[in-house]
Amino acid sequence: MTRKYLLALLKSFIAQYDLDLQNAVYLLGGRASLMRLQRFRETLSAIKPKYQHLWRELHWLCDLLSLNMVGDISSDESGYFALIDPADDVVWTICVLTDIAHGLLDDFTEFSETSETNLNEVAA
Repeated sequence: MTRKYLLALLKSFIAQYDLDLQNAVYLLGGRASLMRLQRFRETLSAIKPKYQHLWRELHWLCDLLSLNMVGDISSDESGYFALIDPADDVVWTICVLTDIAHGLLDDFTEFSETSETNLNEVAA
């Protein structure tokens, strides 16, 4: 898997689920999280986005969608999460987005580990 292919997968994910992502991020993190998602999208459209920045932002998105930020009772995210009705269809959408985002993060991590191994072999 190449860096270009990973970037294409990430762009496709963001484009395909754009409105669902915006809605989920807003529901789980408010306006600040929505603005961060917008900056993430802008970074993706850059000519040569930085790989580490994309990985960090994707990691943040995964944490938000998988409710890792809700554990702190004093966080804004826990307040937003409390307002979501468990019977709402958006819960299912958040679960689907979480699964896809985690798959992409796994691909990024696997690529990163493979790249480091290849660089170490070249250096030796």
